[in-house]
Amino acid sequence: MPAFTYQRRIAFHETDAAGVVYFANFFRLAEEAETHALASLGNVVTRDGYLYPRVHVEADYLVPLRFFDGVSVHTCILRIGSSSMDWKFEISGPSGICAVVKSTSSRRNRDGSAAPYSDAERAAFAALMP
Repeated sequence: MPAFTYQRRIAFHETDAAGVVYFANFFRLAEEAETHALASLGNVVTRDGYLYPRVHVEADYLVPLRFFDGVSVHTCILRIGSSSMDWKFEISGPSGICAVVKSTSSRRNRDGSAAPYSDAERAAFAALMP
């Protein structure tokens, strides 16, 4: 599945009183991986002048992560619509896959109308598809 893999360690501030990663931080890990995946495409994608609201997110939590665990976030785009994208993030730690996060983002103009991706952008995004 991975079209792009982002790796780092879990920071102390990402854990809760039980010593495990707080559930909402899995969404942060997914967004970090998305940012790095898009950056890997070079200067093709611009965020200037556009809004990128999340219109859907979901997560399945399988195994806890703890402070200083090494994580790999295997990232891919599942679908490219005219102005939206569906992403999948498999977050793995020492015990295997810990969580699966999926999100849909929609590119909008400042007035809220849909902002379709160009053919060049769509071609670049294809590199992040499985």
